[in-house]
Amino acid sequence: MASQFTPSDAHGQPVRLFHRANNSAKAVDQLVGICTGILADGEVNENEAIFFAEWVRKHAPAEPVWPFTDVLHRIERIFADGVCDAEERGELKGVMEALCGFTEEPVPMAENLSTSLPLCMPQPYPLVFANQQFVVTGKFAYGARSAVFDAISALGGLPTDSAPTRTTNYVVIGVFASRDWINTSHGRKIEKAVELRGKGTGINIISEEHWKQFVQ
Repeated sequence: MASQFTPSDAHGQPVRLFHRANNSAKAVDQLVGICTGILADGEVNENEAIFFAEWVRKHAPAEPVWPFTDVLHRIERIFADGVCDAEERGELKGVMEALCGFTEEPVPMAENLSTSLPLCMPQPYPLVFANQQFVVTGKFAYGARSAVFDAISALGGLPTDSAPTRTTNYVVIGVFASRDWINTSHGRKIEKAVELRGKGTGINIISEEHWKQFVQ
């Protein structure tokens, strides 16, 4: 008998996961559209910040997947005291810009997210942190660079945002990547990592989404 969570069609194929994926994709498109609209004038005012927070809070429980989970985490932290000051609105603006891929028009999420970058396939499992060097690059849904560094250090890893070298064990790419990443310092780090990997140094190029499975 098919599980209530994975109903099957007449051919015995699960159908709910397909619909869930479609719904998630639509929700992400809506999220990007909302961000683009708010950023049209180049700023995020208090009412816009509240609207964005309420929209994510409403939709995130129905879409318990990335990026909703990470964006909701940021929102709950920002609004923990019930207000969103100018500095926090600036942080929200950065989140929205990252979701939009730093463009004025909404574009397919596949063009904005680092899943299209040269990650190791398969990505290493599990990750080893103790005394391992982690080069961190790009913008992270997890939080600010300091939060990413703290998460790595807490597990005994050695975080840095310097260019990778032969002693680098992992390069972790933040999930948000603009379409012109190849022309940025972010892109040059990735290129260097790919070069080192090609030379058999053992360096691993991994995504934020994979990295996050091993940190809290």
